[in-house]
Amino acid sequence: MYIRNSSGFIAFSVLLIFAISLTRSADEPTTTIKYSIVQGWAEKLGAELASLGDFITRRKDVEDSFKQAQVVSKNGQKIVEEMAKDLKYMMDAKVSAVKRIMDTAENTAISYDEEPVNQSFQYYNAKEMIEPGEIITTPIPMIDEDPADITTPIPPKEIVLTKKKHFFNEAVNTSVSSVHVPTNVYDRATEVIRAIKWSEALDSIFYNNYIGDPTLTWQYFGSSTGFLRQFPATKWEEDPVDLYDCRLRSWYIEAANSPKDVIILVDSSGSMTGQRKDIAKHVVSNILDTLGPNDYVNIFSFSEEVTEVVECFSETLVQANMGNIRELRLGMDHIKTTEIANVSAALTKAFELLETFRESRNGARCNQAIMLVSDGVPYSFDEIFSEYNWKELPFIPVRVFTYLIGREVADVKEIKEMACKNQGYYVHLSTLAEVREEVLNYIPVIARPLVLNKREHPVVWSEVYADVEDPKMTDWLWEIKERAEQKERFIDYRKNRVIFFSPEEQHRRMIMKQRMNQDPYSNTQKYNFMTTVSMPVFDRRENAVSMLLSTRFPYSLCRTRPSQSEVISSSQNPTQQLFSPRTSRRQRYYPFSTAATNIKLNSHQTFDFMLVSLFLNIYFCFVRCTETSSTTKPQIFLYKNTNY
Repeated sequence: MYIRNSSGFIAFSVLLIFAISLTRSADEPTTTIKYSIVQGWAEKLGAELASLGDFITRRKDVEDSFKQAQVVSKNGQKIVEEMAKDLKYMMDAKVSAVKRIMDTAENTAISYDEEPVNQSFQYYNAKEMIEPGEIITTPIPMIDEDPADITTPIPPKEIVLTKKKHFFNEAVNTSVSSVHVPTNVYDRATEVIRAIKWSEALDSIFYNNYIGDPTLTWQYFGSSTGFLRQFPATKWEEDPVDLYDCRLRSWYIEAANSPKDVIILVDSSGSMTGQRKDIAKHVVSNILDTLGPNDYVNIFSFSEEVTEVVECFSETLVQANMGNIRELRLGMDHIKTTEIANVSAALTKAFELLETFRESRNGARCNQAIMLVSDGVPYSFDEIFSEYNWKELPFIPVRVFTYLIGREVADVKEIKEMACKNQGYYVHLSTLAEVREEVLNYIPVIARPLVLNKREHPVVWSEVYADVEDPKMTDWLWEIKERAEQKERFIDYRKNRVIFFSPEEQHRRMIMKQRMNQDPYSNTQKYNFMTTVSMPVFDRRENAVSMLLSTRFPYSLCRTRPSQSEVISSSQNPTQQLFSPRTSRRQRYYPFSTAATNIKLNSHQTFDFMLVSLFLNIYFCFVRCTETSSTTKPQIFLYKNTNY
């Protein structure tokens, strides 16, 4: 009633003032309006306003709802148990989907192993496929190009894409999958085409998983050759530049690698000037790309003396997170080449630091490795390895990987033997273009003992990471942004100097600068964050182990037998042979690539699930031993599905 009376009083006052103003402004004789009439108008208007207010605010419904309110006690332990039960059920369902993909991949890969390869085989290339009616562009031949060398390009396949809300309004085709091949990988290579061809059989499994589980979205299948098969099919954006390589993603690295302590030794002697220095920096950068938060690393440059590239990382190994990796990259830019290389001091420094971390049980507490980047060594330094690395043969605690830099180099035998005698890998690099592919070869070498274990299928979880690599987060683009800001300042200054130097404009620029300093990547790209769980899948062929220990084994380079720690009999328990006595069962790592599954949450599940983790992805991997010219690499495949 109070609201009604107040509304009536206000309406009555307004009408009364209006009536008085009409009386005063009229030129003709005024007509007297009775007070009772105006009051009736006001009461009627007030009643309408009050009724409208009750209808919009639902005041009575709110009052009635509180009349039935009561305090109810809840059992917190029971709530947590129900949440855990639901979460376990959800995760088990995703693991079951992964196992279906795993079984299909194993069986299909075996049946296609000896299939002939057709180089003109057509597939849905995510960067080239076109929609119906889209114009096909062909490259213009060079004027001096030999007509005999001109090959007819393979036309891209047509595909119908439709935007779907379930896939974040992306244009997709849920009938097939598309393939992404990294820029640095030849998409018509024999091994790549063979794997792409047989992996098409997974489309039916992808589709059945998508239909059977509404929480699944993107599903990925990756290979150690570099290609990535994604379901449903969609175009791959190359703007501003395509830097994506599934083999450098966190889910791949953490599954294909065991946690490790890594020391990178970079030769900074006078002979490492010019292109050799550039190649060495590129090698180090690619090694850092393969490290994750489970790894610990440091970089030392050596000439006459051995120094850390980052001064504050003295006498220690640091976690390979984004911040530390960035500092190490910046430190590599300040290396100066001078004097001669003291390889003996560098190796001694690395072994002593790794031994300290191994005995104190700091760092990764699993594998340890030394990466030597140099243009040559005078001899093989057996006395240093005997003192630090060969004291408990056949157990060798530290693997040594060597990267020989330069086109015309000497002392190849010595630097090759350093790697072969210490369960490592040797690479000769003469150009920048071959660096990435060659650096990735160390991953299957570290994984070699684990490939022999075909009995256990453990599960490994990763940390939370962004689902897409943003090229805008590179130092190169950061410099581009700085240049763009300077250009904007200059243009504004030319337009109006008074406004440019005004306090308001300077304050606005100061605020923008502070925001960029606090979070420089806040406005670069939207990310979907996820975590992954990995499961290795092994080759079912009976001769898989014999292939791995064949004459193409890297140890044949040194004409020595594989150490007993790497030769595992099928009658023995392989797990007991893979790790040193210092490594507990909980710390054993099974390094292979993976598949991912995100989970779509409905409204009543969101809060409960976020108490545990932000996102979830289920991964699996398939490892297949294939013979190559220098080593036997595990073939790795991926299944992934992402969603909120």
